[in-house]
Amino acid sequence: MQQAVPELRSSQSKEESDAGGVTPAPTTEAGTTPSQPDDYADLSDDPGADELTAYRAGARRRVEKLVRQRNEARAALQTHQTELEQLRGSIPQAQAAASVQKYLADNDIGKDDFLLTLELAAAMRRGDFKTFYEGVRPYVQLAEEYLGISLPQDLRQRVAEGHMTAPAAAMFHRERMDRALSESQRVRQAQAYDAHVQSTAQQNLNVAVRDTVNAWEQTTMRSDPDYVVKKPLLEQVMWAVVRERGNPQSPEHAVEIAKEAYKRVNELSARWRPPKAPTSRQPSSTGRTNGAAPEPKSLKDAVLQAIDRARV
Repeated sequence: MQQAVPELRSSQSKEESDAGGVTPAPTTEAGTTPSQPDDYADLSDDPGADELTAYRAGARRRVEKLVRQRNEARAALQTHQTELEQLRGSIPQAQAAASVQKYLADNDIGKDDFLLTLELAAAMRRGDFKTFYEGVRPYVQLAEEYLGISLPQDLRQRVAEGHMTAPAAAMFHRERMDRALSESQRVRQAQAYDAHVQSTAQQNLNVAVRDTVNAWEQTTMRSDPDYVVKKPLLEQVMWAVVRERGNPQSPEHAVEIAKEAYKRVNELSARWRPPKAPTSRQPSSTGRTNGAAPEPKSLKDAVLQAIDRARV
């Protein structure tokens, strides 16, 4: 048919040329087995200059855009992989730190005691026994007095005066230390409990303040169409009101602060708003609408405006 109709061959050649010089892929005939999927093994990652030149301008720009997006995705993936490797490397350190923190909390060891222990261990490690001895001496003395190896000064005096025996003095001092340790532990536990209660109460207050102020803001936004424009300034003024009146002590107090800031912003915006243009009390006979007269462009316009003002 193409040999018989030369116009058909020229039309098909023109369509292939318009398609960017790429011959359409042959279709699979009915009843035949489809070929294996193309793995593109014969294609390089980036198109060459000759290949890009063979494309139409639109297709070439499309390919260049896809290549750029792919390169950006590769760079982002490489960055994420580097960050992930860094995080994986820090996992053992984080686990060790969490383990130490848990151990200190479970054994009621404070930060100062922990740092002192590390300093004494470091002094012994480097051979600075003078610093090590001066650091551990008070604790050794405390342990000796608790175990009855030695007695504190006040009990030694009572034993010397014959008021009690040495074993009785040692037992008395051990009981006295037990009561002191129990009282100290009770105080620390009470302080930790109070801190937890205060932290929880503060978190609950913050949530209540946030929700109440958000509800007030939504209500105000529905009644004030300019609220979105005022909001950046309102946030700055609100911080100024907080510095004057202190942090919100209740949701109601927070709403009062927001209302005061909103009031100040409205006063400022009223000062900045330009004055309204004067309007005529009666319609103009020249057919112009009510409002301020435009600037006269000629002597005729000035005369007409003067006549209109004289009629009012």
